[in-house]
Amino acid sequence: MTQMSVSQRFQLAQKLLSLKQKVALAITDELFLHHPDWAVSYGESGHEASMADACFHMEFLAGAVEADSPEAFADYARWRVRMLGARGIGKHTLEEDFAQFDKHLSAALEPAERNAVSAYLVRGQQACTEPASALGAEPDDDPLRLTRKVFLSAILSGKRLAALGTVEEALRSNHHHVDLYVDVISKSLYQVGELWESNQISVAQEHMATAIAQYVIAAIYPQLATSADHLGKMVVTGVSGEQHQIGANLLADTMEAKGWTVRFLGTNLPHSSVLATVEEASTDVLCISTTILCNLPSVAELIRLVRKKMGEQTPRIVLGGAAYRIAPQFAREVGVEEPLTDLRQALAVLCA
Repeated sequence: MTQMSVSQRFQLAQKLLSLKQKVALAITDELFLHHPDWAVSYGESGHEASMADACFHMEFLAGAVEADSPEAFADYARWRVRMLGARGIGKHTLEEDFAQFDKHLSAALEPAERNAVSAYLVRGQQACTEPASALGAEPDDDPLRLTRKVFLSAILSGKRLAALGTVEEALRSNHHHVDLYVDVISKSLYQVGELWESNQISVAQEHMATAIAQYVIAAIYPQLATSADHLGKMVVTGVSGEQHQIGANLLADTMEAKGWTVRFLGTNLPHSSVLATVEEASTDVLCISTTILCNLPSVAELIRLVRKKMGEQTPRIVLGGAAYRIAPQFAREVGVEEPLTDLRQALAVLCA
């Protein structure tokens, strides 16, 4: 961790994001200059892909800085190495990218900022040479293991009705919908992500599997047993830049079944739209879902805007999603309660 304050890290993260396009272009141009064969092999599309990768690196670097977690950037580096390796691309490519970032950012940052960022990039380069972690094995005593296996096969092969039927049969067998959300749908999609990372499925299959999972979630929603309780008004949303919405969707459906009046906004919304809804709905709880670490600066900005606009009327703010497994201290630093990283945890906290 760095010695920078929360506000200093936030400012540095914002500065990195503001430099993203300029630095990514400079890095890409230099890499193609050093590798003239790339222009012949990949052409303009290769230049655009390299530029997009550089922007992606910068977004994760900013998120790791915001979270005060060099290890989060190391996790990102290991993930990229695994993904690139599955596609026949050596880890030296990523190491070279990080070295170029260190060089080009040095000219754009103040000395203290440069030293802080350099530590993250060095940690990322180290992680490129570390052994990749094995994909997780499933416990044999999981009662939904077979259901998950069938569901995963269905969504990967494009069988919507088979996927839906698998989940509906589990509901008829008295499995609670929360268990199906967590142990079948969410875990299956995590496996889909791992399969894509390791180049075992195409991006089209990954998108198809996600779309079928969303279809199943929508189809079983009317079948959920609903509570007569009235717990209050809730807005569930992602932030600008957040592309993952299934976790937030599952939270919204579950909270509504438990007695909350929920407005689910989806993800990747402008802050102004979220703020307008929170005000208009007289919201009691604002739940912000974040899957990717690089979106933490946007979360911090949304929280700041809500507090500034609503003052004493600011609703209870709850953070949740996979990003907070990597950066659990972030919630404390922005002045909200401990983050939720599991739907069962959310039930215990929000429906007690």
